[in-house]
Amino acid sequence: MQQQDNIMVGVERELALAPLRIWIVGSLDVVQPLVWHGAQVHALDSIDALYRELAIVPCDIVLIDTSQIREDVASTVAHLRRRDDLGVVLLVDPATPEAVAEGLWAGADACLPQRPSSNVLAAKLYSLRRRLPGEPAQVVEASAARLPEQGWMLESDAWDLRAPGGSLLALTEAERAFLSLLFSSPSETVARERLIEALTDQPWSFDPHRIEVLVHRLRNRVRMATGHTLPIRAVRGSGYRLTV
Repeated sequence: MQQQDNIMVGVERELALAPLRIWIVGSLDVVQPLVWHGAQVHALDSIDALYRELAIVPCDIVLIDTSQIREDVASTVAHLRRRDDLGVVLLVDPATPEAVAEGLWAGADACLPQRPSSNVLAAKLYSLRRRLPGEPAQVVEASAARLPEQGWMLESDAWDLRAPGGSLLALTEAERAFLSLLFSSPSETVARERLIEALTDQPWSFDPHRIEVLVHRLRNRVRMATGHTLPIRAVRGSGYRLTV
């Protein structure tokens, strides 16, 4: 009986991280052993590459080797923490305890040494995933693939834009404010003045041309990330309209 229990524990551990997507900004060697536990792993060479990937394909947990990035750790973690279903783990030099404190104060879920034991890493990520809300990314994506194609939607408290077909784009704060107004009044023109008030607390000093720049960049980002054209129409002299 004891032997059977041990076998069952071994099987459970072997698949403990299925079907998670775990990405690392750093060396793939660190996370490659997690494949044995059922995880899908992927390595990226920069924070910018991570942001671009997240805009197209969701993942569950991100590991960041702080020795491999030039960006400010606190601001990077703060940006990733906007997704409440994304775990953030920092790999830091254990000889620099101030780096550990900085990462945790910024909102990281955990800090581990840059070359953690594969068993400790798997156990830590398994424990973290149990605390995160929602289904694993691969489960959600597979479920979405079985649903009839839906139109444009805002998700994750309007921090994500979902295109027809299921592709997701993570939005900036300005894009979120802009699209929230348009989605709240579909097929109606939202006045430029209302949009400006949503984008700044000093509308009297806001350059209206910044809205045109925002829309231009947003359209390009959506097209690159999803392959779809964002259905926003500029109404001359009035504002913008979502034509869905």
